Amino acid sequence: MHTLTQYCLLFCLLIANQCLANDVQVSKQRIIALSPHSVELLFAIGAGDRIVGALEYSDYPKAALDIPRLGNFNGIQIEKVVELQPDLIIAWKTGNKNSDLEKLQSLGFNIFYSHPQNISEISSELIKLGELTSLEENAKIAAKMVADKYQIIKAKYHNTSRIKTFYQLWHDPLRTIGANNWTDSLIRDCNGSNIFNDASSDYPVVSIESVLQKDPQVIIIPHHSGSKTDKSSIWDKWYQLSAVKNQHVTVIDGDLLHRFSPRALKGLEILCKTIDDARNTIK
Repeated sequence: MHTLTQYCLLFCLLIANQCLANDVQVSKQRIIALSPHSVELLFAIGAGDRIVGALEYSDYPKAALDIPRLGNFNGIQIEKVVELQPDLIIAWKTGNKNSDLEKLQSLGFNIFYSHPQNISEISSELIKLGELTSLEENAKIAAKMVADKYQIIKAKYHNTSRIKTFYQLWHDPLRTIGANNWTDSLIRDCNGSNIFNDASSDYPVVSIESVLQKDPQVIIIPHHSGSKTDKSSIWDKWYQLSAVKNQHVTVIDGDLLHRFSPRALKGLEILCKTIDDARNTIK
């Protein structure tokens, strides 16, 4: 019995040492995040302190501002990536240059591609990142919070009337969104109807005349930088538009609308309320 007790104690000690070694190994994990949204996703599951490199505009949460920069959407400084020797790179196929991604692949780095297509996919993305960082429990909690709140917002507007929506992605040239992309899915979640969902491209350039013809009931303008007035004032003289006549031309923080992270729920709430305000005017 004495020998068995000693054996059990020794086994437990070995297991404890192995767990400690695993914890140390995970804590030393070095991650490079090649998009602002992946930085936010990593912070959401408690892996923000493992990020050793990111791109410009990775500015949320505040701690992200201290992460060394490795370039921007125009290009990644490959030599800096090699210097940092990351264990994991979170890349973005539609946001990073193909040539840069091909180079990183050829160098043998462990790469995970992140690109949720709608808010429901943020939850599954958090789960995947949790597995890659051994933070599964954190990820499950964060994913459930996102999924639960998302369902609440969608349910609120599910049975409402459809509102014709023009999403002014850019003002010079006048650019909008087509169907089946991230922003279009947000509009549909609010029971809005994207007036250019029949466009042949994802982000078509459109004319003032085509907007006038479709007569949106609400105009949404994402704001990133520069003057908000410059982006919305182009509609001032087009008072015959329902959106202008009823004062439903609204500027919203672009980061809340365009980043594939839990913060998108806040953007969705604002977007849905804006569309609903137009809906209530019609009533």
